Amino acid sequence: MMTEEQIYKNVPEHYPICYNDNCELAEECLCRLAARYGELNDNLLQVVNPRKNCGKTCVYHQPKRISRMAYGMTHTFDQVLAKDAPAIRSTLVQHFGNGSYYVRRNGKFPISPAEQEYIHQLFRKYGYAEGASFDEYRYEVEW
Repeated sequence: MMTEEQIYKNVPEHYPICYNDNCELAEECLCRLAARYGELNDNLLQVVNPRKNCGKTCVYHQPKRISRMAYGMTHTFDQVLAKDAPAIRSTLVQHFGNGSYYVRRNGKFPISPAEQEYIHQLFRKYGYAEGASFDEYRYEVEW
């Protein structure tokens, strides 16, 4: 089992952080957990102002959510008919953008549950009842 420190250490670059331990949402907010456990490598930090944002009215509050993230699609097209592959790939590139599609395909960037569902629906649209396959899954914070 991973510790909280391990779970929240991979804070995305430029993620807003909060140092307000007195906030009623502190234990459930990614901004606070990022400040407490994150490896903050930015030269400049974006810090939430507790005088303007705190508690239920905080516009920066992000509830912590651990999700099943997919990585890689290197074998996704193995069972796809040659006539369908270009159209499916083109739709994915259009949806994600050329660079973003390939970093997801190569497993360099996580594929969120919502993105996984989009990809599955696209494959089902072309008659692949099982949807798409991904190389691996990891439970991670959905930043």
